[in-house]
Amino acid sequence: MNLRSFFLFFILILSVYQDFPLVNVFGEIARSPIVFLTPLLLLYLLKNSKIQISVYTKYLIFYILYLIIITIIYLLWIFITKQQLFFLGENIVTKSMKMAVYPLTILIYYQFIYTFLNKDTTRFETLFKSMLALEIFLIIYLVFETYYSKTLEIFMPYLHSNEDKYWRIRLLSLEESWVGSIITIVTFTTIYLSIYLNKHNKTKLFVLSLSIFFILYYTIRSESKGYMLIFLLSTLPLVIKYFYNNKKIRKFLFLGTTVLVIFGFYVFSILYDTILSQLYYSITFGTRFSSYLACLNNFVYNPFGVGWGPYLNYYLESLTSVVESSTMSSFELREVKGYLTTTKNLSSKTYFFDNLVFGGIFFLLFFYLFFLKRYFIFSKIKSSSLAFIRIPLLYIILSSIVYVTFAIKYEIWFFLAFIDVLGAKLKSEKK
Repeated sequence: MNLRSFFLFFILILSVYQDFPLVNVFGEIARSPIVFLTPLLLLYLLKNSKIQISVYTKYLIFYILYLIIITIIYLLWIFITKQQLFFLGENIVTKSMKMAVYPLTILIYYQFIYTFLNKDTTRFETLFKSMLALEIFLIIYLVFETYYSKTLEIFMPYLHSNEDKYWRIRLLSLEESWVGSIITIVTFTTIYLSIYLNKHNKTKLFVLSLSIFFILYYTIRSESKGYMLIFLLSTLPLVIKYFYNNKKIRKFLFLGTTVLVIFGFYVFSILYDTILSQLYYSITFGTRFSSYLACLNNFVYNPFGVGWGPYLNYYLESLTSVVESSTMSSFELREVKGYLTTTKNLSSKTYFFDNLVFGGIFFLLFFYLFFLKRYFIFSKIKSSSLAFIRIPLLYIILSSIVYVTFAIKYEIWFFLAFIDVLGAKLKSEKK
């Protein structure tokens, strides 16, 4: 591994490190060390005589500018109508400035990855070496963490913000639900690069075997239902498409689908009471469901969004209204009711629904242009190897709606910057 590969490997390690102990000193933004690296990344960009900005970077810039504008408008409106800027003991002007750091850091990070990979034709080779090294490192870490997770000992507690025993698999992140995107992106990107760069068959076989082991080992040990559901949904369309395109198997596809549907209804009928009880007595479901409803309620009354800081007022009002409604009385709401008295954890915990409150209709436009449109573009390209790009991309889209926020999930922004460069390369190669 040369110096350039090691440098990128270092950046990627920091990108998947999402439980940095300095969060206890500087707050949530410091849960990832990337924020401390941002000045150096910005310096790298400024040293380049010509900064190339892709159309996706422009989408990100325009969306951030819109959030700044809508935040200022709602700050003024709240001050005029309510004559106060404090909610739950927090100044919403200060809150707005703090929250602005997240997308600005993401923008700098995204542009750095894009610029670095777009520098010359050898950068994908550099990326492949760095990704392979990252995958090997994470597998070794996973094996050790799995071993210690079944004992009373704590594996490398000083790497995390809280040194208490954690009984599940989380790698270098805060909790297990954050791991799925890391593993999906690392494994599938490495496999794709080995194919795109036309590596020797032995290298391709090694990468494929390593990645399959990584996914299967984690999946067997994982207790994250969200990861399993999203991973299944991400791979299912491509599996169905493969069976459909294979003439020998196609004739069995309809029969197999019919049997699967019938079996699914049978299992559902057996587990109906169990599922229903879980919905009504699960603290997690009650919290999630009420949060989603609060975001949708806020969107109906504020379709253009309310910005960063002002969301404390508007989201709190919506959540209170949802929790106190008679339709929610059957659900377990103890946890979410605790959120009504503090700004801590006061969000839907998902990228999509949080930004639906922040940006409203303009976020929906941004979400289509920045996320969904890419999936459609890569789906139209006739290349079987691009399945290894579409799977993590669909995983990102679905997880953003269901259970993950992207504020410090820099592996996601890395992947989006990478396929930004890749899309341009594929387009030029086609010409």
